[in-house]
Amino acid sequence: MSYYNDHAKYGDFIESYSPNNGGSSRPPKKGRRKKRRLKKWVKVAFGFIAIILAVTIICIAIPDGNNTPPTDLSSTVSNAVDSASTPSEIEVDTTPKFNIKRPVSTDYTVTLGNEIESPYAVLIDASNDTVLARRNADKVIYPASMTKVMTLLVAAENITDLNDTFEMTYAIIDPLYKEGLTLGGFGHGEKVKLIDMFYAMVLESGADAAVGLATYVAGSEEEFVKLMNDKCNELGLKNTHFTNASGMHNKENYTTCTEMAMIMKATMQNDFCREVLTTEWYTVPENKYHKELKYHHGMLEKMYGTEPKVATIKGGKTGFTSQSLFCLVSFGVTDDGREIICVTAKGDRKYSPIYDAIKLYKSYTHPN
Repeated sequence: MSYYNDHAKYGDFIESYSPNNGGSSRPPKKGRRKKRRLKKWVKVAFGFIAIILAVTIICIAIPDGNNTPPTDLSSTVSNAVDSASTPSEIEVDTTPKFNIKRPVSTDYTVTLGNEIESPYAVLIDASNDTVLARRNADKVIYPASMTKVMTLLVAAENITDLNDTFEMTYAIIDPLYKEGLTLGGFGHGEKVKLIDMFYAMVLESGADAAVGLATYVAGSEEEFVKLMNDKCNELGLKNTHFTNASGMHNKENYTTCTEMAMIMKATMQNDFCREVLTTEWYTVPENKYHKELKYHHGMLEKMYGTEPKVATIKGGKTGFTSQSLFCLVSFGVTDDGREIICVTAKGDRKYSPIYDAIKLYKSYTHPN
């Protein structure tokens, strides 16, 4: 399907937009080293030592009448890591910390009509799980590359070493290329750093990166999809199902605007995922497989983020297939500090979901 010409409607913005591409927004790399396997005799030795230590601790504790609870070791380790980390370092947090509720309508919820072009939309106040505005928000849609938000979350929860690598292959690249999907630009045989694939997947919408991360985590995309659908159950999603990690069209790969917003809220709660979703530029250095790859966020190349004025749109993920048409899931922060999530779907113009989202943030983030 060819793109519609939006110049007549959005010409002033398109002509005036000149993003600052002053370099990569690449975050520093950090990962946890994989634990080496202990030989059998070492395990036995440690077993005896553990028993001796346990007996010693019990002997010390029994005569002491102090009922103070034992120190939380996980908390101690966490605090030690935090104190050793610098603000510029990023570490994948694999512990789920979800606080996801299905958003509810209130007396202030606006039912949208022709105010926007997108036939499916929802605007949610994530700070109190209320619906600010909606249009066919609970009807099934095809998410296209918005699917990658769930891929991002599940992969981040199952990867601890961002510096580890995955070897890209023709078996991954060729089928995606034949389907006409966007690729991150990695070559057959290239050992790609996982952190590079995360940014390629979100900023460039690279399907090869999505399938690569899925294969690294679960051994195959099919097994990874099971984890995605398990996550749907964990989040209480009732009308969402995934069949792939990239968002390639499939009738069984579906969601709703409301549930896509719930997925985004869960993803925002993971610090690494949030960092990826809000990064505008990221660069992969040149190597023998490709020239320098410079990714620009697919959403932020179409907007500044400050257009609503009463809110700043921080990050998100665009999507398009000939069946889903143009869609966008985004999140922002209002001038009074509330977090807002917006989903606009099935717009028939390239900029429809972008400008519909800007209008929703601008008009409905402050209910009367």
